[in-house]
Amino acid sequence: MLVVDASAFASWAFAPEGSDRVSQALIRVMTEEERATSTALFPVEALHVAGIALECGRFSPAAHQHVLRLLARLPVALTPMRLSPLEFWSWAQPLGLLPQAATYLRLALDLQAPLVTMDPPLLRACRQLDHPVVTDLP
Repeated sequence: MLVVDASAFASWAFAPEGSDRVSQALIRVMTEEERATSTALFPVEALHVAGIALECGRFSPAAHQHVLRLLARLPVALTPMRLSPLEFWSWAQPLGLLPQAATYLRLALDLQAPLVTMDPPLLRACRQLDHPVVTDLP
């Protein structure tokens, strides 16, 4: 089981090659060799990143549609947050994470599953908590 965040999806969907660790992990998810889950925020954040890339001219409308099809086909189960907002805020703040990023780490901790991310603050928090992470960040 892996927990996937939107930064990992963006890295995989927008990358010209699929040879890095994050891309390999998401290919295993896509081919159902590995199960994955994420927070309920995942599709909205992934759509946001894809929309920004389209607006900035990073890729064409056809490429944008391809990314949306990838997102729709990616077999990632969505999990709701199980903490109250106050409990969640109190937990995330000492880690220096924004709430939306912290949801991915909290889910990974709850499931004892590696977090797949390209988000530097999430990587730092994983290292701080000695939690397994799949990343291509140094």
